[in-house]
Amino acid sequence: MDNMEPDKTLLELAGVDTGYNNSSTGIKVLHSDIRCKVKKGEFIALLGPNGVGKSSLIKTITGMLPSLTGNVLIKGKDIRHMSNREIASEVAVVLTDKISDTYLTAKDVVLTGRYPYGSFLGKVTKVDIDKVIEGFEVVGAKSIMNRYFYSLSDGEKQKVLLARALVQDTPLIILDEPTAFIDSPGKIQIMSLLDQLVNNHNKSVIITTHDTDMALKNVSTLWLLGFNKEFYSGSVSSMVEQGIINRVFDRDGVSFNKNSLRFENI
Repeated sequence: MDNMEPDKTLLELAGVDTGYNNSSTGIKVLHSDIRCKVKKGEFIALLGPNGVGKSSLIKTITGMLPSLTGNVLIKGKDIRHMSNREIASEVAVVLTDKISDTYLTAKDVVLTGRYPYGSFLGKVTKVDIDKVIEGFEVVGAKSIMNRYFYSLSDGEKQKVLLARALVQDTPLIILDEPTAFIDSPGKIQIMSLLDQLVNNHNKSVIITTHDTDMALKNVSTLWLLGFNKEFYSGSVSSMVEQGIINRVFDRDGVSFNKNSLRFENI
């Protein structure tokens, strides 16, 4: 018998339509017939103009928003037949939602990432604590572990949320705007950490971002959303050479320069 390489597909979108089904306003389709796969060790940036539906796609991928048609498969299993705990053991999600509880320390926040593995009594084990400490060490934030979350800078908060995703111990991590509200040195730090997760910790990472220039320099794959319900997926080089980035983003007076990989006035 031939030795077959195991399937490395972590996530598959098979003919997915994203959007909303509202009882009063009816069905609103944002994007149609999305077909793509996420393989082990991929670093993907989901890009598109403001308001195009990036967050809606993330919510569809993670089961927070039902797909209108098609199937979202995690390791071949339809997400509609998975419990929240099962999904959380495969996909960690870092959203831009603010954590409002002022009484949580950074350690407490990271510890919530152990939810898929805890008992219904909420008992914290030594394994949980060891994972939390390891998470802080990986993101270089052990010194802030016992500080209150509300007192941290935006960059420090993002590191804590990234540590929480790490201790969830999933093969796939999805982050919505991980460099938002962070200064330039902080952005470089976060992108470097994400690159380490892919290359040194065998994770797959999907990010949404408005920082197109930085994304193009760091990721291996692009997902692009346009306002005409279109979806594109491919390597950074193929998207650049085929002019797809221009097709999605170009507008009056601004165009994407293939050579500098930047948007410029024309």
